[in-house]
Amino acid sequence: MNSLEMQRYEMPAKLFRIRLVMWLLLVSLHLITSFHRVAFNVVADLLTAEFTLTGAGLGNLAAAYTYMYVLMQIPGGMLVDRLGPRRIALLTGLAMASGSIVIALAPSSAWVFIGRLLIGFGGSVVLINIFKFQVSWFKVTEFATLSGFAVLISSSGALLAATPLALSVSLVGWRGSFLTVGVITVFISFIGWLLIRNNPGELKLQEKKAYYASPGALPAESSSAPALRDVLSLFLNRGILLPFIYNLGTFGGFFAFSSTWGVSYMVHVYGFSVADAASVMLVTHFGYMIGAPSAGLLADRLKNLKIPALILAICCLLFWLTPTVWPGGLLPGKLMYILAFILGFGGAGSILSFPMARKACPPGYTGSVTAVVNLGAFVGLAILQPLIGYVLDLGWEGLIVEGARIYPLQAYRLAFLVTLAFTFVSFSAALIYREKKQV
Repeated sequence: MNSLEMQRYEMPAKLFRIRLVMWLLLVSLHLITSFHRVAFNVVADLLTAEFTLTGAGLGNLAAAYTYMYVLMQIPGGMLVDRLGPRRIALLTGLAMASGSIVIALAPSSAWVFIGRLLIGFGGSVVLINIFKFQVSWFKVTEFATLSGFAVLISSSGALLAATPLALSVSLVGWRGSFLTVGVITVFISFIGWLLIRNNPGELKLQEKKAYYASPGALPAESSSAPALRDVLSLFLNRGILLPFIYNLGTFGGFFAFSSTWGVSYMVHVYGFSVADAASVMLVTHFGYMIGAPSAGLLADRLKNLKIPALILAICCLLFWLTPTVWPGGLLPGKLMYILAFILGFGGAGSILSFPMARKACPPGYTGSVTAVVNLGAFVGLAILQPLIGYVLDLGWEGLIVEGARIYPLQAYRLAFLVTLAFTFVSFSAALIYREKKQV
Protein backbone atom coordinates (compact mmCIF):
# COMPACT_ATOMS: atom_id res chain seq x y z
CA MET A 1 0.00 0.00 0.00
CA ASN A 2 1.54 3.38 -1.03
CA SER A 3 1.58 6.56 1.08
CA LEU A 4 -1.48 8.05 -0.59
CA GLU A 5 -3.48 4.93 0.13
CA MET A 6 -2.24 4.96 3.73
CA GLN A 7 -3.47 8.54 4.16
CA ARG A 8 -6.92 7.44 3.09
CA TYR A 9 -7.15 5.14 6.08
CA GLU A 10 -5.97 7.59 8.72
CA MET A 11 -8.61 8.42 11.30
CA PRO A 12 -10.18 11.84 10.54
CA ALA A 13 -9.71 14.11 13.58
CA LYS A 14 -13.39 14.99 13.88
CA LEU A 15 -14.49 11.36 13.65
CA PHE A 16 -11.87 10.38 16.25
CA ARG A 17 -13.17 13.00 18.71
CA ILE A 18 -16.80 12.02 18.20
CA ARG A 19 -16.36 8.31 18.78
CA LEU A 20 -14.03 8.94 21.75
CA VAL A 21 -16.64 11.16 23.44
CA MET A 22 -19.34 8.53 22.93
CA TRP A 23 -17.07 5.78 24.25
CA LEU A 24 -16.16 7.84 27.33
CA LEU A 25 -19.84 8.43 28.10
CA LEU A 26 -20.44 4.68 28.08
CA VAL A 27 -17.35 4.07 30.21
CA SER A 28 -18.57 6.73 32.66
CA LEU A 29 -21.69 4.64 33.23
CA HIS A 30 -19.48 1.63 33.94
CA LEU A 31 -17.49 3.75 36.40
CA ILE A 32 -20.77 4.40 38.24
CA THR A 33 -21.46 0.65 38.21
CA SER A 34 -18.06 0.01 39.84
CA PHE A 35 -18.81 2.71 42.40
CA HIS A 36 -22.07 1.08 43.48
CA ARG A 37 -20.45 -2.37 43.60
CA VAL A 38 -18.16 -1.20 46.42
CA ALA A 39 -20.04 1.75 47.96
CA PHE A 40 -22.30 -0.45 50.07
CA ASN A 41 -19.34 -1.45 52.26
CA VAL A 42 -18.74 2.17 53.28
CA VAL A 43 -22.33 2.80 54.43
CA ALA A 44 -23.10 -0.68 55.80
CA ASP A 45 -22.80 0.32 59.47
CA LEU A 46 -24.88 3.46 58.88
CA LEU A 47 -27.64 1.44 57.22
CA THR A 48 -27.52 -1.10 60.05
CA ALA A 49 -28.03 1.65 62.62
CA GLU A 50 -30.66 3.51 60.56
CA PHE A 51 -32.88 0.48 59.89
CA THR A 52 -31.88 -1.76 62.85
CA LEU A 53 -30.63 -4.52 60.55
CA THR A 54 -29.40 -7.96 61.53
CA GLY A 55 -26.31 -9.41 59.89
CA ALA A 56 -28.51 -11.54 57.63
CA GLY A 57 -30.61 -8.52 56.71
CA LEU A 58 -27.54 -6.47 55.79
CA GLY A 59 -26.15 -9.37 53.77
CA ASN A 60 -29.43 -9.65 51.88
CA LEU A 61 -29.29 -5.96 50.95
CA ALA A 62 -25.68 -6.32 49.80
CA ALA A 63 -26.50 -9.40 47.70
CA ALA A 64 -29.48 -7.76 45.93
CA TYR A 65 -27.10 -6.12 43.45
CA THR A 66 -25.41 -9.44 42.63
CA TYR A 67 -28.72 -11.30 42.34
CA MET A 68 -29.94 -8.94 39.63
CA TYR A 69 -26.53 -8.67 37.97
CA VAL A 70 -26.28 -12.42 37.41
CA LEU A 71 -29.96 -12.84 36.56
CA MET A 72 -29.79 -10.19 33.84
CA GLN A 73 -26.66 -11.36 32.00
CA ILE A 74 -28.32 -13.49 29.29
CA PRO A 75 -31.54 -11.46 28.81
CA GLY A 76 -29.47 -8.28 29.13
CA GLY A 77 -27.14 -9.38 26.37
CA MET A 78 -30.12 -10.07 24.14
CA LEU A 79 -31.54 -6.62 24.91
CA VAL A 80 -28.25 -4.98 23.94
CA ASP A 81 -28.32 -6.80 20.61
CA ARG A 82 -31.93 -5.79 20.03
CA LEU A 83 -31.95 -2.16 21.19
CA GLY A 84 -28.39 -1.00 20.49
CA PRO A 85 -25.92 1.02 22.62
CA ARG A 86 -27.81 4.35 22.52
CA ARG A 87 -31.09 3.12 24.01
CA ILE A 88 -29.36 0.75 26.42
CA ALA A 89 -27.13 3.57 27.72
CA LEU A 90 -30.23 5.62 28.54
CA LEU A 91 -32.14 2.72 30.12
CA THR A 92 -29.24 1.44 32.21
CA GLY A 93 -28.26 4.93 33.32
CA LEU A 94 -31.79 5.82 34.40
CA ALA A 95 -32.16 2.47 36.18
CA MET A 96 -28.98 3.08 38.20
CA ALA A 97 -29.97 6.69 38.85
CA SER A 98 -33.42 5.61 40.05
CA GLY A 99 -31.86 3.00 42.33
CA SER A 100 -29.47 5.52 43.85
CA ILE A 101 -32.26 8.05 44.44
CA VAL A 102 -34.57 5.38 45.90
CA ILE A 103 -31.84 4.44 48.40
CA ALA A 104 -31.30 8.10 49.28
CA LEU A 105 -35.01 8.55 50.04
CA ALA A 106 -35.67 5.06 51.47
CA PRO A 107 -38.04 5.08 54.47
CA SER A 108 -37.25 1.42 55.21
CA SER A 109 -34.74 -1.32 54.39
CA ALA A 110 -37.21 -2.79 51.88
CA TRP A 111 -36.78 0.32 49.74
CA VAL A 112 -33.00 0.04 50.00
CA PHE A 113 -33.38 -3.51 48.67
CA ILE A 114 -35.45 -2.21 45.73
CA GLY A 115 -32.84 0.46 45.06
CA ARG A 116 -30.07 -2.13 45.00
CA LEU A 117 -32.09 -4.25 42.59
CA LEU A 118 -32.51 -1.27 40.24
CA ILE A 119 -28.79 -0.52 40.38
CA GLY A 120 -27.99 -4.18 39.66
CA PHE A 121 -30.48 -4.19 36.80
CA GLY A 122 -28.85 -1.17 35.17
CA GLY A 123 -25.26 -2.10 35.93
CA SER A 124 -25.60 -5.66 34.67
CA VAL A 125 -25.34 -4.78 30.98
CA VAL A 126 -23.20 -1.63 30.98
CA LEU A 127 -19.97 -3.48 30.12
CA ILE A 128 -21.78 -5.57 27.52
CA ASN A 129 -23.03 -2.33 25.97
CA ILE A 130 -19.50 -0.93 25.76
CA PHE A 131 -18.31 -3.97 23.83
CA LYS A 132 -21.31 -3.75 21.50
CA PHE A 133 -20.39 -0.13 20.77
CA GLN A 134 -16.73 -1.00 20.18
CA VAL A 135 -17.66 -3.65 17.62
CA SER A 136 -19.47 -1.06 15.51
CA TRP A 137 -17.08 1.87 15.95
CA PHE A 138 -13.58 0.40 16.31
CA LYS A 139 -11.41 -1.99 14.33
CA VAL A 140 -10.45 -5.52 15.32
CA THR A 141 -6.92 -4.36 16.14
CA GLU A 142 -8.30 -1.79 18.59
CA PHE A 143 -10.85 -3.94 20.42
CA ALA A 144 -8.69 -5.52 23.13
CA THR A 145 -6.84 -2.26 23.87
CA LEU A 146 -10.09 -0.31 24.23
CA SER A 147 -11.55 -3.03 26.43
CA GLY A 148 -8.55 -2.86 28.75
CA PHE A 149 -8.69 0.91 29.05
CA ALA A 150 -12.45 0.77 29.65
CA VAL A 151 -11.81 -1.43 32.67
CA LEU A 152 -8.92 0.78 33.83
CA ILE A 153 -11.03 3.96 33.76
CA SER A 154 -14.15 2.38 35.21
CA SER A 155 -12.18 0.74 38.04
CA SER A 156 -11.58 4.19 39.46
CA GLY A 157 -15.24 4.04 40.51
CA ALA A 158 -14.22 1.55 43.18
CA LEU A 159 -11.60 4.03 44.42
CA LEU A 160 -14.23 6.80 44.54
CA ALA A 161 -16.35 4.50 46.70
CA ALA A 162 -13.61 4.38 49.34
CA THR A 163 -12.14 7.54 50.92
CA PRO A 164 -14.00 10.09 48.70
CA LEU A 165 -17.36 8.52 49.55
CA ALA A 166 -16.48 8.37 53.24
CA LEU A 167 -15.62 12.09 53.10
CA SER A 168 -18.87 12.85 51.29
CA VAL A 169 -20.85 10.90 53.89
CA SER A 170 -19.23 12.94 56.67
CA LEU A 171 -20.20 16.17 54.89
CA VAL A 172 -23.71 15.53 53.51
CA GLY A 173 -24.62 12.13 54.97
CA TRP A 174 -25.16 8.82 53.19
CA ARG A 175 -28.55 9.93 51.85
CA GLY A 176 -27.14 13.12 50.36
CA SER A 177 -24.23 11.20 48.83
CA PHE A 178 -26.48 8.69 47.06
CA LEU A 179 -28.81 11.45 45.91
CA THR A 180 -25.87 13.33 44.38
CA VAL A 181 -24.66 10.23 42.55
CA GLY A 182 -28.20 9.64 41.26
CA VAL A 183 -28.47 13.17 39.85
CA ILE A 184 -25.05 12.90 38.18
CA THR A 185 -26.10 9.58 36.62
CA VAL A 186 -29.28 11.15 35.21
CA PHE A 187 -27.18 13.92 33.63
CA ILE A 188 -24.74 11.45 32.02
CA SER A 189 -27.64 9.30 30.76
CA PHE A 190 -29.34 12.16 28.92
CA ILE A 191 -26.08 13.51 27.50
CA GLY A 192 -25.48 9.97 26.21
CA TRP A 193 -28.93 9.89 24.61
CA LEU A 194 -28.17 13.13 22.77
CA LEU A 195 -24.68 12.20 21.57
CA ILE A 196 -24.33 8.40 21.28
CA ARG A 197 -25.03 6.69 17.95
CA ASN A 198 -25.26 2.92 17.49
CA ASN A 199 -22.97 2.80 14.45
CA PRO A 200 -21.17 5.12 12.00
CA GLY A 201 -24.07 4.79 9.55
CA GLU A 202 -26.21 6.95 11.87
CA LEU A 203 -23.64 9.75 11.77
CA LYS A 204 -23.76 12.09 8.79
CA LEU A 205 -20.05 12.62 8.22
CA GLN A 206 -18.58 12.32 4.73
CA GLU A 207 -15.07 11.43 6.00
CA LYS A 208 -16.31 8.32 7.80
CA LYS A 209 -16.86 6.45 4.52
CA ALA A 210 -13.22 5.99 3.52
CA TYR A 211 -12.06 5.11 7.00
CA TYR A 212 -14.64 2.40 7.68
CA ALA A 213 -14.03 0.88 4.27
CA SER A 214 -10.38 0.35 5.24
CA PRO A 215 -8.75 -3.04 5.82
CA GLY A 216 -9.28 -4.41 9.33
CA ALA A 217 -12.59 -2.67 9.89
CA LEU A 218 -15.07 -4.74 11.83
CA PRO A 219 -18.08 -6.09 9.94
CA ALA A 220 -21.35 -4.28 10.53
CA GLU A 221 -23.51 -5.70 13.27
CA SER A 222 -26.75 -7.30 12.18
CA SER A 223 -29.90 -5.42 13.17
CA SER A 224 -31.75 -8.60 14.07
CA ALA A 225 -31.29 -9.92 17.61
CA PRO A 226 -30.75 -13.64 18.29
CA ALA A 227 -33.51 -15.76 19.80
CA LEU A 228 -33.10 -17.33 23.24
CA ARG A 229 -32.42 -20.81 21.84
CA ASP A 230 -29.67 -19.34 19.67
CA VAL A 231 -28.12 -17.65 22.71
CA LEU A 232 -28.22 -20.88 24.75
CA SER A 233 -26.53 -22.71 21.87
CA LEU A 234 -23.53 -20.39 22.33
CA PHE A 235 -22.53 -22.51 25.34
CA LEU A 236 -21.83 -25.34 22.88
CA ASN A 237 -19.58 -23.16 20.73
CA ARG A 238 -15.96 -24.09 21.51
CA GLY A 239 -14.73 -20.60 20.69
CA ILE A 240 -17.09 -19.15 23.31
CA LEU A 241 -17.03 -21.94 25.89
CA LEU A 242 -13.24 -21.76 26.34
CA PRO A 243 -13.24 -18.01 27.19
CA PHE A 244 -16.16 -18.75 29.57
CA ILE A 245 -14.01 -21.36 31.34
CA TYR A 246 -11.00 -19.03 31.26
CA ASN A 247 -12.98 -16.56 33.38
CA LEU A 248 -13.84 -19.16 36.04
CA GLY A 249 -10.43 -19.31 37.68
CA THR A 250 -8.80 -16.05 36.60
CA PHE A 251 -11.43 -13.49 37.61
CA GLY A 252 -13.21 -15.82 40.05
CA GLY A 253 -10.01 -16.49 42.02
CA PHE A 254 -8.90 -12.86 41.94
CA PHE A 255 -12.22 -11.57 43.23
CA ALA A 256 -12.65 -14.34 45.84
CA PHE A 257 -9.32 -13.33 47.41
CA SER A 258 -9.46 -9.54 46.98
CA SER A 259 -13.06 -9.08 48.08
CA THR A 260 -13.89 -11.98 50.42
CA TRP A 261 -11.10 -14.07 51.95
CA GLY A 262 -7.93 -12.01 51.52
CA VAL A 263 -8.30 -9.79 54.59
CA SER A 264 -9.08 -12.75 56.85
CA TYR A 265 -6.05 -14.63 55.48
CA MET A 266 -3.67 -11.73 56.14
CA VAL A 267 -5.10 -11.13 59.64
CA HIS A 268 -5.32 -14.79 60.74
CA VAL A 269 -2.05 -16.06 59.25
CA TYR A 270 0.26 -13.02 59.16
CA GLY A 271 -1.10 -11.09 62.12
CA PHE A 272 -1.77 -7.97 60.02
CA SER A 273 -4.17 -5.35 61.32
CA VAL A 274 -7.37 -5.02 59.33
CA ALA A 275 -6.08 -1.72 57.90
CA ASP A 276 -2.79 -3.28 56.77
CA ALA A 277 -4.62 -6.29 55.32
CA ALA A 278 -6.91 -3.91 53.41
CA SER A 279 -3.82 -2.23 51.94
CA VAL A 280 -2.76 -5.61 50.50
CA MET A 281 -6.19 -5.88 48.86
CA LEU A 282 -5.73 -2.36 47.47
CA VAL A 283 -2.47 -3.49 45.84
CA THR A 284 -4.38 -6.40 44.30
CA HIS A 285 -6.89 -4.00 42.74
CA PHE A 286 -4.10 -1.75 41.45
CA GLY A 287 -2.60 -4.82 39.79
CA TYR A 288 -5.95 -5.44 38.11
CA MET A 289 -6.20 -1.83 36.92
CA ILE A 290 -2.73 -1.97 35.37
CA GLY A 291 -3.15 -5.48 34.01
CA ALA A 292 -6.33 -4.73 32.05
CA PRO A 293 -4.91 -2.13 29.62
CA SER A 294 -1.55 -3.93 29.50
CA ALA A 295 -3.25 -7.15 28.40
CA GLY A 296 -5.25 -5.32 25.74
CA LEU A 297 -2.27 -3.41 24.39
CA LEU A 298 -0.12 -6.56 24.25
CA ALA A 299 -2.85 -8.55 22.49
CA ASP A 300 -3.42 -5.88 19.85
CA ARG A 301 0.31 -5.26 19.38
CA LEU A 302 1.01 -8.98 18.88
CA LYS A 303 -2.25 -9.50 16.99
CA ASN A 304 -2.57 -12.54 19.22
CA LEU A 305 -4.88 -13.14 22.19
CA LYS A 306 -3.63 -16.56 23.24
CA ILE A 307 -0.11 -15.54 24.32
CA PRO A 308 -1.13 -12.74 26.73
CA ALA A 309 -4.02 -14.88 28.02
CA LEU A 310 -1.53 -17.61 28.92
CA ILE A 311 0.91 -15.15 30.51
CA LEU A 312 -1.77 -13.67 32.78
CA ALA A 313 -3.13 -17.10 33.70
CA ILE A 314 0.41 -18.07 34.74
CA CYS A 315 0.46 -14.98 37.00
CA CYS A 316 -2.67 -16.30 38.74
CA LEU A 317 -1.12 -19.76 39.02
CA LEU A 318 2.00 -18.26 40.57
CA PHE A 319 -0.02 -16.53 43.29
CA TRP A 320 -1.97 -19.64 44.34
CA LEU A 321 1.00 -21.99 43.95
CA THR A 322 3.51 -20.04 46.06
CA PRO A 323 1.77 -20.32 49.50
CA THR A 324 1.06 -24.02 48.92
CA VAL A 325 4.68 -25.01 48.14
CA TRP A 326 6.56 -22.45 50.27
CA PRO A 327 8.41 -24.23 53.10
CA GLY A 328 6.23 -23.87 56.19
CA GLY A 329 3.66 -21.94 54.15
CA LEU A 330 4.39 -18.57 55.80
CA LEU A 331 5.83 -16.12 53.27
CA PRO A 332 7.62 -12.87 54.10
CA GLY A 333 4.99 -10.14 54.55
CA LYS A 334 6.55 -7.89 51.88
CA LEU A 335 6.43 -10.74 49.37
CA MET A 336 2.66 -10.92 49.87
CA TYR A 337 2.36 -7.38 48.53
CA ILE A 338 4.25 -8.41 45.39
CA LEU A 339 2.16 -11.55 44.97
CA ALA A 340 -1.04 -9.56 45.54
CA PHE A 341 -0.09 -7.27 42.65
CA ILE A 342 0.68 -10.32 40.48
CA LEU A 343 -2.73 -11.83 41.28
CA GLY A 344 -4.51 -8.60 40.30
CA PHE A 345 -2.43 -8.30 37.15
CA GLY A 346 -3.24 -11.90 36.22
CA GLY A 347 -6.92 -11.58 37.13
CA ALA A 348 -7.19 -8.80 34.56
CA GLY A 349 -6.67 -11.48 31.93
CA SER A 350 -10.43 -11.95 32.05
CA ILE A 351 -10.69 -8.85 29.86
CA LEU A 352 -9.16 -10.91 27.02
CA SER A 353 -11.99 -13.44 27.20
CA PHE A 354 -14.30 -11.01 25.42
CA PRO A 355 -12.25 -10.44 22.25
CA MET A 356 -11.44 -14.19 22.31
CA ALA A 357 -15.15 -15.00 22.18
CA ARG A 358 -15.87 -12.15 19.77
CA LYS A 359 -13.83 -13.92 17.10
CA ALA A 360 -16.19 -16.91 17.28
CA CYS A 361 -19.34 -14.81 17.25
CA PRO A 362 -21.45 -14.01 14.17
CA PRO A 363 -22.53 -10.40 13.50
CA GLY A 364 -25.43 -9.37 15.69
CA TYR A 365 -24.49 -11.57 18.66
CA THR A 366 -21.94 -9.33 20.39
CA GLY A 367 -24.16 -8.49 23.36
CA SER A 368 -25.28 -12.07 23.89
CA VAL A 369 -21.78 -13.53 23.53
CA THR A 370 -20.36 -10.96 25.94
CA ALA A 371 -23.08 -11.86 28.44
CA VAL A 372 -22.30 -15.58 28.20
CA VAL A 373 -18.57 -15.01 28.75
CA ASN A 374 -19.15 -12.48 31.52
CA LEU A 375 -21.36 -15.01 33.27
CA GLY A 376 -18.30 -17.28 33.54
CA ALA A 377 -16.63 -14.84 35.92
CA PHE A 378 -19.61 -14.84 38.27
CA VAL A 379 -20.12 -18.59 38.04
CA GLY A 380 -16.50 -19.00 39.10
CA LEU A 381 -17.03 -16.57 41.95
CA ALA A 382 -20.28 -18.24 43.01
CA ILE A 383 -18.51 -21.62 43.17
CA LEU A 384 -15.22 -20.53 44.71
CA GLN A 385 -16.48 -18.29 47.52
CA PRO A 386 -18.53 -20.97 49.33
CA LEU A 387 -16.08 -23.73 48.35
CA ILE A 388 -13.16 -21.91 49.96
CA GLY A 389 -15.31 -21.41 53.06
CA TYR A 390 -16.21 -25.11 53.13
CA VAL A 391 -12.56 -26.18 52.89
CA LEU A 392 -11.57 -23.71 55.62
CA ASP A 393 -14.27 -25.15 57.88
CA LEU A 394 -12.83 -28.63 57.31
CA GLY A 395 -9.47 -27.41 58.62
CA TRP A 396 -10.84 -25.34 61.50
CA GLU A 397 -9.40 -26.29 64.89
CA GLY A 398 -12.13 -24.76 67.05
CA LEU A 399 -10.54 -21.35 67.77
CA ILE A 400 -13.05 -18.47 68.05
CA VAL A 401 -12.18 -14.83 68.75
CA GLU A 402 -14.99 -12.29 69.35
CA GLY A 403 -17.47 -14.68 67.77
CA ALA A 404 -15.44 -15.20 64.56
CA ARG A 405 -13.74 -18.41 63.52
CA ILE A 406 -9.96 -18.20 63.23
CA TYR A 407 -8.59 -20.60 60.63
CA PRO A 408 -5.05 -21.99 60.81
CA LEU A 409 -2.40 -21.71 58.12
CA GLN A 410 -2.87 -25.29 56.91
CA ALA A 411 -6.57 -24.70 56.31
CA TYR A 412 -5.77 -21.74 54.06
CA ARG A 413 -3.09 -23.74 52.21
CA LEU A 414 -5.65 -26.45 51.44
CA ALA A 415 -8.20 -23.85 50.30
CA PHE A 416 -5.59 -22.23 48.04
CA LEU A 417 -4.83 -25.63 46.56
CA VAL A 418 -8.49 -25.88 45.48
CA THR A 419 -8.32 -22.42 43.88
CA LEU A 420 -5.05 -23.43 42.21
CA ALA A 421 -6.92 -26.33 40.56
CA PHE A 422 -9.59 -23.93 39.24
CA THR A 423 -6.92 -21.61 37.89
CA PHE A 424 -5.15 -24.51 36.18
CA VAL A 425 -8.42 -25.33 34.40
CA SER A 426 -8.54 -21.72 33.18
CA PHE A 427 -4.92 -21.93 32.03
CA SER A 428 -5.78 -25.14 30.15
CA ALA A 429 -8.69 -23.41 28.42
CA ALA A 430 -6.33 -20.69 27.17
CA LEU A 431 -3.84 -23.37 26.09
CA ILE A 432 -6.50 -25.23 24.06
CA TYR A 433 -7.93 -22.02 22.58
CA ARG A 434 -7.13 -21.59 18.91
CA GLU A 435 -6.67 -18.15 17.46
CA LYS A 436 -9.22 -17.53 14.73
CA LYS A 437 -8.99 -14.81 12.13
CA GLN A 438 -11.79 -12.27 12.23
CA VAL A 439 -14.00 -12.38 9.18
